[in-house]
Amino acid sequence: MNFKLNTISAVLGSALLITAISGCTSNDDTQNNTAMAKPYIETKLFGPQQNMQGSKAAALGTNQWLIASESQGLLIADNEKSSVLLAGNFESISLKQLSAQQFLLSSIDKSQDNVAIFKLEKNGQTWQINELSRITPPQAQPDAVCLFKNTDNKTVSAFVPDVRGLISETIIYDLATKQAKNIAVREFSAVTEASGCAVNDETKTLYVGEAELGVWAINADAESDANKQPVALVEPYGELKAEIGALSVSQDGTLWLTATDGNMIYAYHENTEKLSQWSLSGDHTIESVAASLINNNQAQLVLIDDETGAYTQANVNYTAQTVTSQNQVAMTHIYASAQTTPVAAFGDAADDPAIWINEHDAKSSLILGTDKRRGLMVYDLAGNKVQSLNVGRLNNVDVRQHQGINNETQTWITASNRTLNSISVFTVDSENKVNHVTEVATNLAEIYGMCMYSSESGQYVFVNDKSGLFQQYKLTGGQGNLSGKLVREFTLPSQPEGCSADDKLGQLFAGEEDQGIWYIGAEPRAGNKALMLQGVNEQLVADVEGMEIYHADDTRYLVVSSQGDNSYVLYKISDDTQPSLSFAGKFNVIANLDKGIDGAGETDGLTVTAKPLPGYPEGMLIVQDGYNRMPLQPQNFKIIDWREVKKAIK
Repeated sequence: MNFKLNTISAVLGSALLITAISGCTSNDDTQNNTAMAKPYIETKLFGPQQNMQGSKAAALGTNQWLIASESQGLLIADNEKSSVLLAGNFESISLKQLSAQQFLLSSIDKSQDNVAIFKLEKNGQTWQINELSRITPPQAQPDAVCLFKNTDNKTVSAFVPDVRGLISETIIYDLATKQAKNIAVREFSAVTEASGCAVNDETKTLYVGEAELGVWAINADAESDANKQPVALVEPYGELKAEIGALSVSQDGTLWLTATDGNMIYAYHENTEKLSQWSLSGDHTIESVAASLINNNQAQLVLIDDETGAYTQANVNYTAQTVTSQNQVAMTHIYASAQTTPVAAFGDAADDPAIWINEHDAKSSLILGTDKRRGLMVYDLAGNKVQSLNVGRLNNVDVRQHQGINNETQTWITASNRTLNSISVFTVDSENKVNHVTEVATNLAEIYGMCMYSSESGQYVFVNDKSGLFQQYKLTGGQGNLSGKLVREFTLPSQPEGCSADDKLGQLFAGEEDQGIWYIGAEPRAGNKALMLQGVNEQLVADVEGMEIYHADDTRYLVVSSQGDNSYVLYKISDDTQPSLSFAGKFNVIANLDKGIDGAGETDGLTVTAKPLPGYPEGMLIVQDGYNRMPLQPQNFKIIDWREVKKAIK
């Protein structure tokens, strides 16, 4: 999602936007931005009227609605009759359709202060309800509940805002296996008192209402941050009247909400950023609205009158919104096989991984990962942390194993050290322990990214800083007298970070975060003019972050982190002296429910090897995960079987 309003001044300015796009809604009115007089709509009674203490409705189709009652429970109602589906004390309703006759239902059970999850199924003319699970916020009363159907990872999750001002997300259903789940995903701060919530599945937008302030939008995808952005605000900051009630989303993705002041009904569609509004005639105190589109030009509304606790209904002229389809690159969804122990603390810490191969005992190979608050973390192939070397704020890390390296495992590990503006050098001893060797000083103003290169001419480290400057250092000497000498400099136009060198062909690929991928020869005498190979586009979305070469039997693939859309791009590298890149596939890493491993999002660094390893006969890909979920934990690294990655190759 691209939320434009992200500062206090923008919030205040949003009042002008909302005022400009408000208007009445005849068939043409929703298509223009002219502010016009708000139309009044007539209502009539709907469902039982006596002692209902209602809260919210949801459309089941074929003119049937599910309604909640604190005194009678969950009821099925239409224009003529109603029946109690489940007796009890229920508030709030959220539905997601599984098939023509099946729904998932969530509602707050006020008698137990938790959220009940049900499967609702129609057999003939009869509805049946079966409880699947319960979600209980710790020592906190839930304020609302809304369901999110995520077609990418084939799950349905429940968002539950509670009185602590927090929202929890729990996976409640696996669409692939048709099995109920109860997997805690994350918890994040939201609003002090949520009046309601709703999710647009298509755009992965979670809407949260705050009675006296307005409506906020949050990215519903767990592999993203939970920053809220204003959608529509209450006067004087926006056009909305107070106080905002429960929220709902209709079939076309339109957000519906009410305001008790003036008995206002609003409809907002994020694709057009238009806010339509109506005022109810008569004496009402409207607290919630649910909408079902009758056709492309009319919607049926079921509302709750807070004064009487009873439901009413109304029809409004409303033109169904259409989302302009964009040419999206086909995305392959793959799973991680394992994950590493999280880094020590929450925040932006884990950054870049590398792999050291034990040539004598493959199962004893090591995964290296930087914690840019502390140092170098060392993991076994199962992801268990086995060492921590706290040498400073390490950003990127790389490994070379070469016969020209003078130590017992012929290994150099280097990392960019932002504490010392230096290159931290490590090795691995014969006991499989990583040891810090020395620091190689640089004259960079702010060291940032790096990668290594080995050839017959020597062992090299490429480092860069945020200005775009690259430096190439040659490592000479052994473990007791290692030194580094600056042998070349070149620049990219703006901030780089990730890079990867092909040792056999002497080629260096470097990422410019906002612009794309560059090529330059890796040998010190290759000059200082880089060539742009690939710009950012619909396939490669800035920031361009980590990259590494996978050497298959018959070709090479450059794997690149497309951070802007939480994905990865595969490019086939030509074998030319001056190589070119051709798009070979795009994938993302989604939650592996069977193994309890979440997906990967906002990836910084990555690494890949084609070396066969136990359980990974064609090698592995390791990526940094910016949002470690299921449950919420500090960042870590995800381990992916290359056979999964191959599914994305076109």
